[in-house]
Amino acid sequence: MKFDAEAESDIMHNFLHPAAIRVRHMRLILSFFCLLPIQTAVADDLFPADDAGLYYRTLAAAAPATITEDTMVMPGDPPQNLRLRNSLIIGVGATLVAVYGAQNWWQSGFGGSFDTANEGWFGSDTQYGGADKLGHLYSNYAGVRLLTPLFESAGNGRDASVSLAAWSTLGIYTAVEVVDGYSRNWKFSPQDAIANAAGALLGVVLETHPDLDEIIDFRVDYRRSPRTSSFDPFGDYSAQTYLFVVKANGFAPLREYRILRYFEAALGYGTRGYDSGERHRDAYAGLSLNLSRLLADGAYDGRMHSTAFQRGTDRLFELVQFPAIAYERRSLD
Repeated sequence: MKFDAEAESDIMHNFLHPAAIRVRHMRLILSFFCLLPIQTAVADDLFPADDAGLYYRTLAAAAPATITEDTMVMPGDPPQNLRLRNSLIIGVGATLVAVYGAQNWWQSGFGGSFDTANEGWFGSDTQYGGADKLGHLYSNYAGVRLLTPLFESAGNGRDASVSLAAWSTLGIYTAVEVVDGYSRNWKFSPQDAIANAAGALLGVVLETHPDLDEIIDFRVDYRRSPRTSSFDPFGDYSAQTYLFVVKANGFAPLREYRILRYFEAALGYGTRGYDSGERHRDAYAGLSLNLSRLLADGAYDGRMHSTAFQRGTDRLFELVQFPAIAYERRSLD
C-alpha cells in the first residue's frame, strides 16, 4: 500500500484541525539501523560482559592475576586481541559507508582537482533546504551512539569506547567529505564538515551524561518521497524529518505518574519537494510515545536497559521515530 505525503496531510487536515495535526506512519526502517543495535546482543555473546557492557570490569572481578615468562596479564587487563577487535569494528563501518558511497555518491567518478563549495545552511534557496545538514549531523550522532556499545562489548572501557566511537565516526565522514572534494558530482562542503563535528559532539555529550540522555533524543523519521522509486534514507532528503525529543520519563517527578511518563514532546524540521516539485520547509511540534518505557513496563517489570536485547531495542527507539507520533506542521515558506 502506498502513501502520498500531501494526500495524507489533506485527510488529517480535514479530519482533525485546520492546523493540520497529522499522524504519520513510517513504512520502512533502514536495515542498517536495525542491524547495528542487534550486533550489541551478538557481541555480548562473543565478548562476555556484565550488565553495563564493560568487559574489563568482569575480568577485574573474576580473573586472577597470571604471570608467566611470556605474558603478564593482570586483573582488569583488556583482551590481548583488543586492537584487532577495534580494527574490525572500524573496518566494517568504513566499508559499509564506502560501498554505499560508491553506489550512490561517486558513480560519475573523480576529477583531478580538489574543489570546495559554500552550500549555505537552511535557506530556501539552498540545494536541500538544510535537510542535508541535519542529515550529516544525525549520521555522525548515530554513529557515536551505535559504535560506543560495540566498542564496549569488544572489551574497551567506557571512556575509551566513547572516544573510539567519536573519532572513528568523525574520521569516516571527514574522509567522505574529502572524497567528495575530488568527485565530479560533489564538492567539499565546510558546512557538511561542521555538521559532522557537531553530530559527533552531541553523541559524546549524551553518552557521557546519562541523566541528560534519559531526557533527550535526536531521531529521524523517514518515509520515501512519492516521486522517488528507490529506498534511500541517506540521500532522499525530501523524505526525512529530524526530531529533537524530550522525554517525560527523564524527569523524576513525572516518572512517578503512570500515564505521563509514557509521553514525549517533539520539535522537528523537514523539507519537501526539493527532489522535484514545489519546495517548502516545515517545522513540527507534537507528542509521541516513549516506546522504551512501554517495553520496560510491559516486558521487563519496569526495568530499563536490563538485557542486551533490551539495550539494543532502546537504542533503536532513541534513533528512529516510529509511527507513535502526532504533531502539528507549520510551513516556513
